[in-house]
Amino acid sequence: MEIENLANRNVEIENYQSTFIVLKVDNQMLRFDFIKKVEFSLNKGTTGKLKYFENHPLLIDYNENFIETFINSKPENVDLFIDDIKSAIDSETLGWRNWKDYFVERGFFSFENFVKNIKEGSGKLLKAPFLITQNVIKVCDKHNVKTKSFENVLKKNNYILILIENDYVIAKEFKLNSKA
Repeated sequence: MEIENLANRNVEIENYQSTFIVLKVDNQMLRFDFIKKVEFSLNKGTTGKLKYFENHPLLIDYNENFIETFINSKPENVDLFIDDIKSAIDSETLGWRNWKDYFVERGFFSFENFVKNIKEGSGKLLKAPFLITQNVIKVCDKHNVKTKSFENVLKKNNYILILIENDYVIAKEFKLNSKA
């Protein structure tokens, strides 16, 4: 059985570890191993309809390559510029990801650095998936802010998302394992 065949069926998360999930479906236990899992948030006992996605805002971070973009000039209105960037990102992530995450690199680059670079009109702007980067570049163009991006070409991956209520797993593949 393929996991996509369970789409829109009621399931219960019976058990899970970082490498697999056991779902209870019609009183039958089905174990699916995660192949190249990249992100998950699961809770034992969660019940609901299983949703299967090949396109979803949570997948953008994995199905598109990240582009690093720098600015070479500053906007006239910094606050409006930042609001427009937030809106451009939120239009793609639909609230599934925090828009500020694309400006922060653990220990290296903070949101404060992002704001400082905008005010000074120089430095790193963001590192984000291709589509988000294109939207932010449009905002920069609208505000007459010059940008420079590196490797600004779309490279696609094919990760899959399964959702059960607010629980989810993102992986390349979900493989049925006979050891439920």
